Amino acid sequence: MDKPQDLVESLIRTAGRRVEPPEDAYRQVFTAAHQAFRARTARRHERLWVLWAGTAAVLVLAIALMFQWAPPGAGRAELARIERAIGVVERATGDVWQPVGESALPLTRGMKLRTLASAHAGLLLAGGASLRLAPTTEIMLDEPGRLYLSGGTVYLDHRGSVGTGYRIETPAGTVRDVGTQFELRVALGALRLRVREGSVEIDRAGQTLAGAAGEQLEIDALGGITRSRIPATDAAWQWTEMVAPTPDMDGRPASELIAWVARETGRRLRYASPAVEQRAATVILHGNIRHLPPLSALDAMLATTDLEYALDGDTMEIRARSAIPAEP
Repeated sequence: MDKPQDLVESLIRTAGRRVEPPEDAYRQVFTAAHQAFRARTARRHERLWVLWAGTAAVLVLAIALMFQWAPPGAGRAELARIERAIGVVERATGDVWQPVGESALPLTRGMKLRTLASAHAGLLLAGGASLRLAPTTEIMLDEPGRLYLSGGTVYLDHRGSVGTGYRIETPAGTVRDVGTQFELRVALGALRLRVREGSVEIDRAGQTLAGAAGEQLEIDALGGITRSRIPATDAAWQWTEMVAPTPDMDGRPASELIAWVARETGRRLRYASPAVEQRAATVILHGNIRHLPPLSALDAMLATTDLEYALDGDTMEIRARSAIPAEP
């Protein structure tokens, strides 16, 4: 049987170095120690091993209190996760920036993320929305559904995710979306909004502006507003495809991949015939499209099937390479 002293040493080694507990925890430990001391003096004629047993119990209590107390910030909910990083991407809590790798890295409240020159990042937000960062962009996560954009360009795809919308705070105004795809750029007090799908609202100095699908709004530092058109298939959107979250298509029907590609490239989907559409729903794909841009992924996956696609303006048509036999 271990000696009482050995037991105490073992407990201390196991506890290791801990974060300083709050004042309440200290008071609880002091009270327990004082009671143990009074009990010891009242039974001073009892054998020595009883004293060591009581002291060990006090240490166990102290260690338990330290384990129960969590320092401020511990256990914060995950607000986002880095799914893709291209180039130098850094994160910080406070003012110390550290590079991140290309891994599913969790981000919590108060964390900042920035992309350096030529770098891109793709994040999966809590609830399922996709947030993508262009080069020289810096954001900070605040709470579910809200983040800060201090400068640079972001793209948010909110359709199909959980929640009522996202709010992006910027030095030039606040942007709110309703189930949409849009790009937001902030620089030198100016704001540019491009809406690919759905609608977006901008609150700036008490004024509310709305942007609809296909619109571009530019607000200069003095508050001047310019509206113009931008198609969903415009080349300006192509940077977002570099860090698009790629679905796992192994064992899935070709129709799912086709629908994903059409949406990521801003194109309307059309099948050459009902028979071709049925064929796409029954052809099962095999392989991995990880990190492939949408159209490249479609090229790779359809190469092993009897299906092909053609781009006609803003439409992607799915065809069969050979005639599909009619069902009996």
